Amino acid sequence: MFVPVVACILSIIPIAGAHLILTNPTPFGQNTLNNSPLAADGTDFPCKLRSQGYESSGLNIYTRGEMVNLKFIGSITHGGGSCQISLSKDLAPSKDSTWMVIKSFEGGCPVNVDGNLDGGASSVLESNLNFTIPENLKLGKYTLAWTWFNRLGNREMYMNCAPIQIMSNPSNRHDTNDSTAYPPMFIANINGCYTKEGLDLRFPQPGNYERNGDPANLLPSSMDACTGVPSWG
Repeated sequence: MFVPVVACILSIIPIAGAHLILTNPTPFGQNTLNNSPLAADGTDFPCKLRSQGYESSGLNIYTRGEMVNLKFIGSITHGGGSCQISLSKDLAPSKDSTWMVIKSFEGGCPVNVDGNLDGGASSVLESNLNFTIPENLKLGKYTLAWTWFNRLGNREMYMNCAPIQIMSNPSNRHDTNDSTAYPPMFIANINGCYTKEGLDLRFPQPGNYERNGDPANLLPSSMDACTGVPSWG
């Protein structure tokens, strides 16, 4: 498995506004990745599109059925929120890429707190969030995306992406790669549709999901996941 080069990431994070950066899986473009959300107009979707944004120092290598723990650096957790792990077959995704959600966390992402954590931009955040590489995925390379909708604060969408490769598991012979079995990535706050502040997002199509937040903070099922007229996504 690829070992995250945390020191490299720490060296380029601005001290002010210490939100979060994904460190495991190790993301693309470590030298240019900052901890801000996606642009409000969606111009840097997906994966914080930028010059050298898809540069990689190596692949994160996993086997089918392997459990992966999400890790971050930063301390501004905005009261937690909801997040998704998605995969694309495109190795340098564009706005037109298709994403398959393999895990949704409704509440408690990255942590279940009322506000922010102590610390700063260089604080290591080892979450209790784990996802499993599906056993029916076709072997090969993918782009993995972590997308996060914070519960408190401005209505934002965060997105970090990482290069991964799925290897075979000797005990598993599946090779179906039925992408129709996975829901599409949820997109909001960058396309004219905005999530409700103060509540953990309930994804319209969560797929495989778990809930880790305070049940009282979960968006009621009777409410829309976002309000407004989405221009895309």
